[in-house]
Amino acid sequence: MSADIFENINPRDKRTEGEEKLLNVLKNSPRFDGWTVFEQPHIDSIKPDFILLNPKKGVIIIEVKDWNLGLDIYESGGYIKGTDGRLHKKDPVEQVETYKNCILKSDLNNSEDFVSKNNDYYGCIETVVYFHGASKEQALSFCSNNTYTKIWTDCDIDNINDINKKLDHRQYTWALEVTQSKYNKDGLLENMVSQLIKNLQYADYNYERKAPFKLVGEQLELAKLKQNSIRRWGGVAGAGKSLVLAEKAARALKKDYRVLILTYNITLRHYLKDLCSQQFGEVDRWKLKQNLSVLYFHEFLKVVAASYCIKLPYNELDIHNNKDYDFTKDWIKCLENFMELNPLPYELKYDYILIDEGQDFRGDWIRFLKKFYTKKGELFIVYDKSQDLYEHGIWIEDSQQIKNIGFRGRPGYLKYSHRIPPKMIEKIELVRKELGIKEENILSLKNDFREINLFGSIEWTNCDTNSKDDKLNKIDSKIKELRENNKLEDITILTTNENTGVDIVKFFMDKGIKVSHVYDMNKGKNEKNRRNEKWKFRGGTGRLKICSYHSYKGWQTPNIILVLDSCRSENIVDIRKNVGNAIFISMSRVKPNSMNGQFSFTCFNYLPEYNFLEKLFWFDIKRDDYYKKSIYIHKITILGIKIQLE
Repeated sequence: MSADIFENINPRDKRTEGEEKLLNVLKNSPRFDGWTVFEQPHIDSIKPDFILLNPKKGVIIIEVKDWNLGLDIYESGGYIKGTDGRLHKKDPVEQVETYKNCILKSDLNNSEDFVSKNNDYYGCIETVVYFHGASKEQALSFCSNNTYTKIWTDCDIDNINDINKKLDHRQYTWALEVTQSKYNKDGLLENMVSQLIKNLQYADYNYERKAPFKLVGEQLELAKLKQNSIRRWGGVAGAGKSLVLAEKAARALKKDYRVLILTYNITLRHYLKDLCSQQFGEVDRWKLKQNLSVLYFHEFLKVVAASYCIKLPYNELDIHNNKDYDFTKDWIKCLENFMELNPLPYELKYDYILIDEGQDFRGDWIRFLKKFYTKKGELFIVYDKSQDLYEHGIWIEDSQQIKNIGFRGRPGYLKYSHRIPPKMIEKIELVRKELGIKEENILSLKNDFREINLFGSIEWTNCDTNSKDDKLNKIDSKIKELRENNKLEDITILTTNENTGVDIVKFFMDKGIKVSHVYDMNKGKNEKNRRNEKWKFRGGTGRLKICSYHSYKGWQTPNIILVLDSCRSENIVDIRKNVGNAIFISMSRVKPNSMNGQFSFTCFNYLPEYNFLEKLFWFDIKRDDYYKKSIYIHKITILGIKIQLE
């Protein structure tokens, strides 16, 4: 039995001597019997040199460098003297660790059980940098700041090839030493490896096959492919902006174009990838893996840095709380300086760059992205000004700030919502008026929904006490009510306060209910912990979703519960804006259930200063009570669906 090897024969990128040597060992050494090896697999615009997987032992990512470290251009600590005479930081350890993170977040998170049950899941994927032609002393000196990644040279490859050699995990990885990994408790490692092999081999996002969605009217026209086009297109909530992007991406992929979809919101990337998968269909699905990348913007910057084997200045997690420091600007400057002296690799050239939630991007970010645009297709941005939480998107309709990007004329605009029920739209507009929020009115095509929307529930409850028990009991009661006619998957709880979110998550987890969420469960506001949970946050898992209103932008569900209890800010103006944003985003995420047309929005309000909004919902509450207390049964048939009201 030998290793199962998936070779990547690429005439544009021939193997180096080091890659050939390592591949020969992987092919012929009995040490790799039972292993699966992928050569340069495509994962969201990255291509690790080798990924090795064994369901009993673990996973190894190997980056190969044919660098002559004996030359005087290489210096200790990962510095290389460039043709300009300056020292440039090259960090293959950072590169392979970035690959590891991308694999974990792009492909492993489909294995929900593994992630949720094993807090040490990072440990079962090990990283290696192999320096071909260098001495051990030279390699260790060059990677002097390394902690976890193993450093191999030719002598290590020779020892690995010798089956009689006993390998020490401190040098050769745990996976090559052990016969059974400690991470394989309850078969979790086997499950993870199975998922990874499937995802690396096929472009299957592990989602139930759904029929492609249908676009209408302006959506269809907007989804058509254009050549050498740079456009921005606004739209109200529910106008189908994300659907247009997914359809455009699917059409481009079928024509063998390379596509990059970018978001600002981490949680949104899984949703967009799944939309693309759904819309593409079942034929030639390998193109999804080969030619589609769906990333959030700062992740894309990390991918670019990894492709060039450079380390970005500062760590976004370390400086997350320093709101006054624009680390993104320094990251872009660092990359631009390097790109001026080095050609752009093929993997970073895209025919279609599609940006969702464009109001969260800045103008200089778009100018930077143009460097990766081939001009064969489109650089296309969709946005909604009413959801500009970070005040980044002012540029998008400013004639001065859009200079040198390539936009022509005024932006297009989708003014009709095809998703939000008319009854909900009416309520949104009443709330906006009451709060003094001036935005573009959302229009509805009532024929899209018909009378079925009579049976939606829109509730606002002012709560007298701000106790944790009161919140949990009210939410629990509402969830029980909703589950009579809804799957748990179709219910989302949105919060304005992180501690409240953690309390709700713990409450339902203690009841044995599986939850997807976006919080640091230690209430320490640890950004790394929060990001790990955001990476796992996705639909299609059968779980109850509990999320901050910020992170739920772009999503949709039949049932929303908003817990409005705190929107901390430095001044009263910001607090009012945050509350308004929380209410609008929560209400605008509602869609009718595709099976029965039902929907619901519930707000539990713990802010006394906003009690006055309850009057806007009084009619709906009274009407619902009337229906519930009727002594007769009224049966009607709507769109072929029988609904019984008591």
